[in-house]
Amino acid sequence: MRRLPPGWRKAVLSVHVIASVGWLGVHACLVALLAIGLAADGPARAGAAYTAAGMLVQTLVAPVSLTSLGTGLVLSSATPWGLFRHYWVAAKLVLTILLVFGSNLSLGPAVVEMAAAAQGGTAVPPDSDRLRYVVALSVALCALLAATLLSTVKPFGRIRPPQRG
Repeated sequence: MRRLPPGWRKAVLSVHVIASVGWLGVHACLVALLAIGLAADGPARAGAAYTAAGMLVQTLVAPVSLTSLGTGLVLSSATPWGLFRHYWVAAKLVLTILLVFGSNLSLGPAVVEMAAAAQGGTAVPPDSDRLRYVVALSVALCALLAATLLSTVKPFGRIRPPQRG
């Protein structure tokens, strides 16, 4: 396994932390904006919240999520932590992959569609669907928080190699 020189490791780690915290912040903002849109007292206010949420999705979700995943893969494969040496790294990898796909292929496009509907003056989805998006994004936010906690607490220890014999 190739190791990253210390300077490169610190640079990649810094980019990883910045992207991951940015992703966490974007999701928190999306939850807040969709909740504001759901509770809005009029279509103009709801439309403004959904438009802002759509802009966040279109400009930030893919770059921060993919940067977080990419730098995490580099760090785990080119440092002593390893990709499948510690349970916390493997758990974080699974969470991150699920979140990248969920954010970019499911939740993100739904938010963009709501924003387009609000901007175009067409009907936004019913309250039950909008509540479902708030809940789904809240679950994604909790998963991002769990990944953050895994990074700082590093629980569960090492993955044991299979016994030969």
